[in-house]
Amino acid sequence: MIDITHKPTTLREAIAEATVTVSKAETIAAVNERRVPKGDVIEAARIAGLFGIKRTADMIPDCHPLPVEHAEVSCAFRKWPS
Repeated sequence: MIDITHKPTTLREAIAEATVTVSKAETIAAVNERRVPKGDVIEAARIAGLFGIKRTADMIPDCHPLPVEHAEVSCAFRKWPS
């Protein structure tokens, strides 16, 4: 095992991005207007993202926990050219 006792503290940043495509504009409208029968899709995605940030070390083997000082999950809707 390597001794990391004297390793300097460094600022780390991680950015993840996902693209979700749907076949109907009505689907995006329902998500954006929070009309999906099973619940708020955007809020569920935000919670899942924050859960992933906080629990990464628990979900990935040999991943060491790191302190998290700031976390942000954002969502944007965009129409792709046909």
